[in-house]
Amino acid sequence: MIITESIIKIRRSILRDRKSIRSVSRRTGLSRYTIKKYLGEGPEPRYRRRLPPVRHKLPTYEERLQSLYEQNPGLPHRAYLCIMAHRLKLW
Repeated sequence: MIITESIIKIRRSILRDRKSIRSVSRRTGLSRYTIKKYLGEGPEPRYRRRLPPVRHKLPTYEERLQSLYEQNPGLPHRAYLCIMAHRLKLW
């Protein structure tokens, strides 16, 4: 199995740099038929995400955190974050 980067390099050297399939075959050590197979696949392969992006938990508590921060303006930021995390039971 050839990795995606190799396929992209093969396609680029043949389609953009106008090198022959035979010269690319010699350089990569792959069969000419394998190179032809990857040329005939259509557009370059793209990365596809398998899982949906992770949603963060903080936006649900953002308003409450902001109001608590405004109530305690003299508290250092790091100490404030620790106290709020314990109050909201994030840990």
